Amino acid sequence: MNAYVIAEYLRLSSEDVDLKDTKKTESNSISNQRELLNAHLEKIPEFVGAEVIEFCDDGWSGKNFERPAVQDMLAQVRQGKIQCVIVKDLSRLGRDYLTVENYISRIFPFLGVRFISVNDGIDSIRPMDVDNLDTSFRALLYDLYSRDLSRKVRSAQRQRAQRGDFVSRYAPYGYVKDPQNKNHLLIDPPAAEVVHRIFLMVGDGHSTRQTAKSLNRDGVLTPMLYKIAAGCAQKAWHNIRAENYWTDAAIIRVVRDERYLGKVIFGKRYYDIIGQKHSVKVNKKDWIITEHTHEAIVTQEEFDRAQAALKEYAERGIPPAYRPLRKKVRCGICGYAMSRVEAKSPHFICRTSKWTDASLCAEVQISEHDLWKITLDGIHVRAALAVDATRIWDLQHHQDKSDTDSILKQISNLRDVLDQHKHLTDQLYESFALGEISKEDYISRRAGIKETIDGLSDKIARLKTELESSSDGAQLQNPFVDAFKKYAAVQELTDEVVADVLTAIRIYPNHKVEIEWNYQDALQALLFTGYLDGENRKGNS
Repeated sequence: MNAYVIAEYLRLSSEDVDLKDTKKTESNSISNQRELLNAHLEKIPEFVGAEVIEFCDDGWSGKNFERPAVQDMLAQVRQGKIQCVIVKDLSRLGRDYLTVENYISRIFPFLGVRFISVNDGIDSIRPMDVDNLDTSFRALLYDLYSRDLSRKVRSAQRQRAQRGDFVSRYAPYGYVKDPQNKNHLLIDPPAAEVVHRIFLMVGDGHSTRQTAKSLNRDGVLTPMLYKIAAGCAQKAWHNIRAENYWTDAAIIRVVRDERYLGKVIFGKRYYDIIGQKHSVKVNKKDWIITEHTHEAIVTQEEFDRAQAALKEYAERGIPPAYRPLRKKVRCGICGYAMSRVEAKSPHFICRTSKWTDASLCAEVQISEHDLWKITLDGIHVRAALAVDATRIWDLQHHQDKSDTDSILKQISNLRDVLDQHKHLTDQLYESFALGEISKEDYISRRAGIKETIDGLSDKIARLKTELESSSDGAQLQNPFVDAFKKYAAVQELTDEVVADVLTAIRIYPNHKVEIEWNYQDALQALLFTGYLDGENRKGNS
């Protein structure tokens, strides 16, 4: 028998700190959370001897679930390796109300996982603690708090940027934060030399591809790898691999960055949905640009020459066509976004081999037609599952409706019989009062009638309980079903469809395709219900 495993989930991020209140930081510290959870577990007798595994996201926002430790924990939960999850409060698990609520009220119960939130007094072993109004309200409050705090933090950052403070989390490549003032940038000589080299090469007429290949050939670390090598927080780039290369896009990002002129720039993008990665570009006239805030790496002349050369080179090429799969298609070997090639037969290729001679990605390519067909087929399969699950649910609950009608009829008949026996009791008393029967006969016959009445009452009560537990009129609630069933007849990929159903498509040699679909947790929860199990299809001949 497998040991009972408890997962302690701990999280701390900058969003937990109000602008002036440091007491909250102390309260939410990782060590404080650990001590609180361990002390709580010691009070529960059934947890004696249980295995405790700690999962910690230190420095990660709770506004979404794309955190390495929580993803690892949830993966083990789905695999059946964890039987209990414990957190300090709901905000530790996350500040996204809808997602937190879905895990607590649906996914964890489906998987048979006990959930405990210590400070909120929630323990799913008590049925009333799951999916009740108080739990939902707490999660909603955490969500609203996170949104309000995000707005306050952004407002404070804008004010500081207007004063010339550098407010971003990380210094741009070529700079480091001043140890004496984290809001001021100092030149990082080795990286600044590379930045200057890029501007000169592009300004002299080298293409972005030629520039990238030159840097890769000389073994120059990319900005990400350089920061990691310098000891910068690696968790911010946990997906960066050793074969990270300079690319066209990386060169363009450097050349277009006006911060190398000694400017602080803030507000280039706006997160239209708080807690999500999706952001929109902000018109340049609305940016906050403060000049002469730090030492420049390039002169205005060098910057302008590079911009002119970049523009001239771009005008000679074919502008990239926008497609719904743009930025979704990635090389399965290097992880880079693949490029769409406009041709008689449009196709996607990995250009890593164009930037470095050490690439193994030359064989990674796929036609757009094949990719579209594979993606649409995958959507149709999942849409069919969603439709099938809904149909099976309806069939099952149609049977439930028949069962409900039968129960109501039984209750009605039993009540008629019950009323008859109550009337017999009244008649029996009248006979005794009139002297038509003896006291002994009255007591004996009354006891028999009472026994029958009690039996009828108990049976009615049992039927009422059965009736109350019936889910007649309920609807199948599952994010996977809600998302995919509407695409059963979709015949083309649109931006809306792609954004809704998938995160990424990875292409490997020999045309192997791997699609990272959305709503996988919801699909797993659906599978655990048995609605996609043929043996559970009532009324389906």
